Amino acid sequence: MIDRKILIDEKSYRVFKGANWPDFDDFIENTYQVDSYIANEIDQFISIMQEKYDNIATPKTIELSISNQKRQSQIFFNKNYTKSTCRIPWETLGVNSNGNAYICASPSWIPIFVGNLFESDNIYDILNSNISLKIRQEILAGRYYYCNTRICNFFNFKDTGKYQLQPRAESDQHELEFKDSPDLHVNQIPKNLVFDFDYTCNFKCPSCRTEIQNWNADHIRRPINDRLVEKIKHLIIDKIQNQPIDIRWCGGEPFMSDVYIELFNYIISTGKTNIQNIIQTNGSLLIAKKDLVKNFLPYVSDLRISFDAGCAETYALTRIGGDWDRLIENVKFVVALVKEHKLKTKVTADYVVQKNNYKDLPKFVTICKELGIYINITSKMWNWGTWDEETFDDMNIYHPAHPLYEDLKKYFNLANLPMAKN
Repeated sequence: MIDRKILIDEKSYRVFKGANWPDFDDFIENTYQVDSYIANEIDQFISIMQEKYDNIATPKTIELSISNQKRQSQIFFNKNYTKSTCRIPWETLGVNSNGNAYICASPSWIPIFVGNLFESDNIYDILNSNISLKIRQEILAGRYYYCNTRICNFFNFKDTGKYQLQPRAESDQHELEFKDSPDLHVNQIPKNLVFDFDYTCNFKCPSCRTEIQNWNADHIRRPINDRLVEKIKHLIIDKIQNQPIDIRWCGGEPFMSDVYIELFNYIISTGKTNIQNIIQTNGSLLIAKKDLVKNFLPYVSDLRISFDAGCAETYALTRIGGDWDRLIENVKFVVALVKEHKLKTKVTADYVVQKNNYKDLPKFVTICKELGIYINITSKMWNWGTWDEETFDDMNIYHPAHPLYEDLKKYFNLANLPMAKN
C-alpha cells in the first residue's frame, strides 16, 4: 500500500473522520491504538482513499482510450476518404492528464492515446509507437480507419458520399496489415503541441464545469503534474530546435495554473521565440500576473480571451465567477502592452453562441471594435457533461433545428456578422 502521507491529506481526513478516531498526525504516523470497530472504520476509509488515488494517479492509457471511444460511439472501419490527406497526426502531439499522449487536434477525433510520457524517456518512442504508425498508415491509404469522421473538422459533414458512414463489407471492418515505412515516422518535434493536463480554473461557467477547480494544492494531482512538467521540459521543449512551434494550452485558466506558469517561464528562459503559444484565457488575471504577461507576450501568437457576452448582465450568466469591468480593464491593459512593445500578438475575443447570449452579438461586436481586438465566433457547442441532453439542446441555439435559429439569424445580421454553415 502507498504511504498514507501520499494517499490522504488533512482536509479529506477531517471530512471522513469518525468519533474516537485518532488525530491526523497520529493517523499518518500510524502511532495510535483503537478498538477493533474503529480500526475497521479506518481500514475502510484507507481503502476508499487508495481506490480514489488509483483512479486519479494511474495513467490507464488503454482503458481511457476505450472509454473515450465508447463515449464518442466510435466505430473503427475503412471510411474510404481519398479527397485529400490529413497531415495532423504527423504534425501534432497532445499531452493529456497523467501524461497520456495523442497525435490529433483532439483526443476525441482520433480516440486513442498513443503512449504515456511517464512510461518513456524518449518522446520519439511515443510519436513513432506502433499505434501511431498504424494511424498514419491508414490515413496514407485513404482509409481513415481510426478517425472519428462524425466530429472531425477535416471531413465535410454535408457531403456524406465522400466517405462511408458505416462499414459496407467485411474487409472494411479490419485495419490494414501493418507494413513499416519511413513516411510513417516523425523525426522532429511536431509543429503543433497541445498541453491539456491541468483543469485549474477560477470560474465555473455553466457550459464547462459545475464547480471551481484548483489543482495547485491538490495532494494527488499536483505531484503528478509537477512530474509531468519535468517530463515536458526535457522530453519535448528541450528537443525543439529552430523549427516553428505552436503550443495550444487547454484545460482551465492557464494564468491560475502553477504548473502551466512554470512551463511559461521555462519557455521564456529558452529565449526561443520560434516557440509561439496560443493561450485560451478568461482574462481575469492579466493585470494580477502583469510581470509574467509582459515577459511572455513575445512568445504568444494569439491571446484568446473568452467573452461570451456583450454586457455585464449577460456575462454574469455565461462566465460565473467573472467581473465584466475587470475583464474590460484587463483587455485594455494587454492591448496597450502589445502596442507599446510593437508585438505581433493577436488579441482575440472568443464568443460561444448560446441561448443565453445570442442577443448580445451586436453589443459584443461594438465593444470589440472599441477595444481594437479580433473577433472569433464559435458556432459549435460541446456538451462537457455539465448539462443533461435536454438542457444542452435548449442552449445550443446555433443548431438549425433550434426553435430560435431564425431569430439568431436576425441578430447576426444586426451585428453584421456572417453565420457559419452547419
